[in-house]
Amino acid sequence: MTNPPKTLDQILVGAVPHDAITDHALLMRRWLREMGYLSDIYALHIHPTMAREIRPLASYRPTSAAPYVIFHHSIGSEVAETVMSWPVQLIMVYHNITPAHFFEHSNPFWAAQMRLGREQLVALRPRTIFAIGDSPYNTAELAELGYKKAAVVPITFATAEYDLPIDEELAADLRQTGPNLLFVGRIAANKKQEDLIKLLYYYRRIAPTARLHLVGDHWLESYATWMWDLAEVLGLKAAVSMPGRVSQQQLVTYYRTADLYVSMSEHEGFGKPYIESMYLGLPVLAYHAASTPDVLGDAAVLFGQKDYERLAEVVDLLVTDGAWRERIIGRQRQRLANFTETAAQTAFQTALAQLFQPSL
Repeated sequence: MTNPPKTLDQILVGAVPHDAITDHALLMRRWLREMGYLSDIYALHIHPTMAREIRPLASYRPTSAAPYVIFHHSIGSEVAETVMSWPVQLIMVYHNITPAHFFEHSNPFWAAQMRLGREQLVALRPRTIFAIGDSPYNTAELAELGYKKAAVVPITFATAEYDLPIDEELAADLRQTGPNLLFVGRIAANKKQEDLIKLLYYYRRIAPTARLHLVGDHWLESYATWMWDLAEVLGLKAAVSMPGRVSQQQLVTYYRTADLYVSMSEHEGFGKPYIESMYLGLPVLAYHAASTPDVLGDAAVLFGQKDYERLAEVVDLLVTDGAWRERIIGRQRQRLANFTETAAQTAFQTALAQLFQPSL
């Protein structure tokens, strides 16, 4: 058996506010401290607003008192190489790596980073004594690569951050027309926001004043520009909004004023907006791919073909059929129990207990 260490720090590539990986690490830090560990988070790239919470990676010093670190892996980076050079053993939290082919034409640099991340995932295996995936989809991928010990610790969220009053000014603007369709996530090719614009084109044949709100960082500006061009060609520029990163109160307002959450994403390692939608009572219509069915289960309407005309009719039913909406929302409330902080914390503590047992 392995004796538990007194210190268990976490390593991130980057730390930014309202980011699923950063939020996950912050929760883990709190759990670790509650368990009696000394624990801090270190990152190479730190958003200025996170400077009080996250320490610079350059300040980390491996010591004999801290023989293990938790490393969050989701993209190729020099951080993985640095971590592998340290005299420590790794507990890896795997958030999945987006397949490179999504970025080959929009951003070759990011495509190269994704390929590097896959290579590093293999290289990290001999140094990893235990792996954690934030979805069964991720742990299955780890198993395929030969990771022998892995557990699922789902992404969760602090409910207090969503129990906020809405931004009345924004809400008034959003309610001027509708129905309102919502997608939350960085503007990136794997998220397939352009397919949501195509769906809107067909849905507006049924609901001429419908709007689509794509909330999230313009991660790939060239892709965002291309989508604006597509919306203009389809006559939808006034019906599509891409506000970029928004405040937490504004995010809650988008959820509260939306009629339906719709995802065409073809790759999600987890999909935090799904559980945000569940919590805020917003029905979900989503493409059946990657981790999406793991997270949503039977608590959403999933589809396997992007037949936009038929999907537009499904959207209309989900917006107008009150009984069907309530059945879905009810299932979502039940499904949400799998992603509460209590459930995630228990899974995390169980994983560490399996790894760190006092020697007899």
